[in-house]
This record gives sequence, structure tokens and C-alpha cells, in this order.
Amino acid sequence: MQTNAWVGGGASDFAKELFSHRVRLQQAFQSALDEIAELIVREGGASPPHLRVITPLQATLSAGAGGFRGIDVGQMELLIRELDRAGNPLLEAGSQLQSSCSALCVAPGAGRTVGFTGAWAEAQTGDLRKRLETITRRTPIAENGLPLTGPFLSANTIGAGAAAYELFGAFDTAPNKARDLLSRARNGDAKALEGILELQRKGKDASLAQRVNAWWETLSPATAKELTSMAPGLIGSLNGLPSATRDRLNRTFLDQEEKRLTKMLSSFTGSAGQVLFSEQARAGFEAARERVSTMLKRIQQVRAALAKGGQNGFPPALLLAFDAVNAHGRAVVSYGDPDKAHNITTYVPGFTTQVEVGAADFDRALVTWNAADILAAGKRTASIAWLGYDAPQLDPGLVIPGHSVATDGAADKGAQELASFTDGLHATHDLAVPARLTMVGHSYGSLTTGKAATLRPPGTFADDLVFVGSPGVGTSQAAELGASRDHVWVGASDNDPVTKLGRFGGDPDAPEFGAIRFLAGTGGHSDYWKDHSDSLGNIGRIVAGKFDKVEKISVPFLRSSDLSP
Repeated sequence: MQTNAWVGGGASDFAKELFSHRVRLQQAFQSALDEIAELIVREGGASPPHLRVITPLQATLSAGAGGFRGIDVGQMELLIRELDRAGNPLLEAGSQLQSSCSALCVAPGAGRTVGFTGAWAEAQTGDLRKRLETITRRTPIAENGLPLTGPFLSANTIGAGAAAYELFGAFDTAPNKARDLLSRARNGDAKALEGILELQRKGKDASLAQRVNAWWETLSPATAKELTSMAPGLIGSLNGLPSATRDRLNRTFLDQEEKRLTKMLSSFTGSAGQVLFSEQARAGFEAARERVSTMLKRIQQVRAALAKGGQNGFPPALLLAFDAVNAHGRAVVSYGDPDKAHNITTYVPGFTTQVEVGAADFDRALVTWNAADILAAGKRTASIAWLGYDAPQLDPGLVIPGHSVATDGAADKGAQELASFTDGLHATHDLAVPARLTMVGHSYGSLTTGKAATLRPPGTFADDLVFVGSPGVGTSQAAELGASRDHVWVGASDNDPVTKLGRFGGDPDAPEFGAIRFLAGTGGHSDYWKDHSDSLGNIGRIVAGKFDKVEKISVPFLRSSDLSP
């Protein structure tokens, strides 16, 4: 019987090892038969018929062209049964063969080879069964035995994909830094996870979140408890962990940081009356105290955003990431659980975004949830405010290329982190729930979003891209963003000067760009989420998948500024 039990995710290396054992097993039996036949002839006996040893495989494993592709559960179970059936008999046969050959002084080592193959088969039986049970436990299985797929997953990923990197992917012997770091973390090395976060920030490995998800799913309870107690904020920052787990860990980290920073601020206050010997020292003292005060304001702002969840009809809020210390802070808050939602949207803000003054950004995620959920017809909605990068600020950094709103340096760095974040949304989503992901980029955040979309293969970043108040998204045409042309949307208010800049690539609002333009009202640059506005209503319709209800602009759109006086 020839069948593909397993494709990709370490199948190639396992297949080579299986074939190697098959060859050595055949050679061991053949050498024993041949040398026994020669011994019979030397002892004067008649030459026995020449025998050939054939050991057919019950399943053929082959590799995919890249990352993990999938498992036929039924055929994998057959493979496990065949290995199980062969293991102990080969151990016994090896022992008997070794004794017989030793007595006859022929084929030294043949019995040991047979026994070693039996031991290998028994070891693989237990290992493969444990891994397969983990996958089938967490993955919906269709009647045909294949893990289910869904539109939320990339074309290259099936139901067992996330688990495969740490489960069956463990057979893959190719060098991989993430796998090595996660292996160290499995042994209790929390420092190794700092290396994972660094890889995550770079955003180059689209499989990283799936590897992290599989690593977490297969950690022993004792190791998980040890790691999370040592570094809850570190673990909670990992894309690929379940959202509910991240929320629990990040809230613990939030509490710890508040206590630490409050104590630190008290020490500054207690030193206020001390004599400082120079103006420079006094200035440094005040700057340090202000810095700590700002960090505490970030914590207070996040607490206020979380408190709005579960109130006034809104779903509970989940804290998916938090950092009070670095740069302008980080905070990712989701209203609704993205792992279980049908409609998921992520809002990416732009110029001057700071966590400590981020109330309006969190509120935009809330009103987006409301605008979409009212149309959801029983489907669950999750709306995320992603304050997860260092947006350009109105400060001295404005003239520094990597930080200026006039350049795309900050967007390049932010795009890497945003791409990694969406990888995590894909990796942790409940496969039994069909889902759509809509990214909404505002202002400079639209550039960050556009650049993130180009970092992933077409069709794998998001289902819909929405840009409002955009100065450009880094491409000259919508087709370059990797989404279907009828799923790239642009809203530009008549009175928004930023949309007239066209600084970063083609003008998204121009007909030749190729996006679907929707009515966005006549408000200013910050008015796209105003209550009852055209723009908010249309964003909600897109998030809810009510595309036929979106108020589209079907003719060339002239702004009032384009008209002659």
C-alpha cells in the first residue's frame, strides 16, 4: 500500500531515517543468510537456494516543498500500528539471530542491528502516538481523516500546522534558531525567550508564532508554571500563545510593574529635599522622576482601557501585550477574544501615538466593535487596538530619519512587529470557528499596515485591508498588498489634508491605485470614528463582511479643493 501519511514538517528527515533502518535491517538479514549458506558449502553440504530479503513499507512518507503541509490521520495511525507491530518481534529476532550467528561464527553484529531497529521502532511508536494524540486533541478532524482548514488560515497551513512545528516538526534536523531557543526554554531557560522576542520583532519568520504555539501546547505544566512565574511579561508578549493566557500573564505583569514603579517614584519623592550639587544633577533627577511618572501614567491608561471591557454591552477586554518602559510604551488591548471570534479587526494608529495618552485609540477599537457587532447576526466580534510600535512623535526625533513622520523608517520597524502579531492571531485561532481578519490603518498607521502586508505571502496577512486618512501605504497599487483587489478599502475625508500628501507610494484614494473607495464624510483627520459618521459605519460593515452594504464611491471623486474657484 502506498500513501502519504505525512507531508512536510520533518517528514523528509523521518522518511530518510525510516528508509535507513529498512536498508540496514535488510542487509543484516541478507548477510546472515549469505554467510550461513557459505558455511554450509564449506562444510560439504549442498548449496542452498539463494534467498533475497524483501521488507515492504506499509506507508510512504514524503516531504513538502517548504513548511509543514499536513497529516492524513488515518494513515499516520496505520504507520504507528505497523511500527508497534514490528518493534518487539524485531527485538526478539535480533537476540536470537545474534546468539545463532555467534555460535556459528558468522555475520558478527547482524543480530545487534536487527535488535537496534526493533528498539528504534518501539521508541518511535510511543513518540509518534503522543504527538498525534496532541494534534488530534486540539484540531478538528473531518470525516476523511484530514484536519479541517478555514479561510482564516494561510493557503499553506492546515489544521495541524501550528502543532506540527514542535510536534512532528521536531524530526526536522535543519538548523533553526527559533527551534533551538524554544528547546532551551523547554528546559527552563527563560533567557532563551528573549531571543524569541528579538526574532519576533524582526518579523522575518512567518512560522515563528506557530512554533511558539506548538511549544506552549506541549510544555509540561510544571515547566509552564516555572517560566510564567519567573517572567510573566516576557511570556505574555509571545505571539502564538492563546489570547486568554496572554491576558492573564500580562495583567500579572501590569500589577508587578505598577508596584515596582510606584516604589521607585516614592524613592524620588523622598529624595526631593536632598541637596543637589549642580543644575545638571538636578535636571537629571527631575528627568528620571518624570520618566517614571510617565510609565505609571501608561499603566493607568491601560487599566482604564481594560475597565471599559465588559461594560455597557461591550465584551471583556484582553491585554495581549504591555510594556511601560521602552520608548513610548506598548499596549495591545482586544475587546472580545480573537481566538474565538468570527470577525476580527486590528486598528493601527499613527503619528503621535503614545500609550499614556492613548484613550482615543482604545475608544476607536471599542466603537469599531460596536459598529461591526451590530451587523454580526450572532457572530462574535473582536476589535483590537494595536499600540505595538514606536510611531513618529512631535518631538526632536521628528528630524531623525528612523523616527520622522516624513520618512518610512518607523513604519518599516513597526511593520515587522505588526506582521508577527498577525501571525500570532492566525496561530491561536480556534479552527472550528470560521473567521475573517480586517486590518484598519489610520494616518501613518496605514503605511505601517501596508508595509506589514507586503512582508507576508499573498493571502496570508489579512482578509481585508482598510486605510483611512492615509498619506500612502508604501505601494503604487493595491494589487501589491497581497489581498484581493476587492478587499482593499480606502476612506479619505474631504477635509483631511493628510490624504492629499501622497508621500509614500501612490495615492490610495486615486482611482488608478485600484482600491475600493468608500464614503468617509467631511470631517478632519481625526474624525473617522465619530459617532454616526459615514466612515465609522462603512468600517463596521467591512469588518462584519457586509460588503454589499458599504457606501462606495463609484465615480472619480473630486474634493472641494480640486475645484476651480
